[in-house]
Amino acid sequence: MRERDWAPARRAGDVLIDKPRLHARAVEGLGRTLVSGHLDKAVAALAPGAPMLGLYARAPEGAYALRIARDRTLLVTPTPLGAADGWRDGWCATPVDDGWATVEVAGPDAPLALMQGTSADLEAGSPSAAVMFAGLRCLLGRMEAGFRLHLEAPWLEALLAWLDGA
Repeated sequence: MRERDWAPARRAGDVLIDKPRLHARAVEGLGRTLVSGHLDKAVAALAPGAPMLGLYARAPEGAYALRIARDRTLLVTPTPLGAADGWRDGWCATPVDDGWATVEVAGPDAPLALMQGTSADLEAGSPSAAVMFAGLRCLLGRMEAGFRLHLEAPWLEALLAWLDGA
């Protein structure tokens, strides 16, 4: 019975995919905070100087915010912020450090996987980093050697199964 023959789930701390031309690894230790409301005020209070990034924008080494919608963003920081839940001064912050996962995809076949995974026009860009990738809702950013996907943690194994076949 194939439906009972599942491979063990990969731990986020491991190298997730290591093929000759495609590599995926989880980025551990990041802080992730969902922010709603007045985004400029929130980012200035939580991570001063962090840029607001749209679709496939190059992510800096430090803090950055990936816009989801006009009034929502995922604030990504080098370490968890420990921001208190709740509304204040027109914005709300909710820590989701364990609720989201971040995967870096690199290697010579990374552009091919990116092309196969989404039909979004990356050249045209978008103020929102939200995209359907491999049928999953993700936030897509760019890095020096490939790209970075942020997604809700329960979908991590589904993304990895797709990347394994790419």
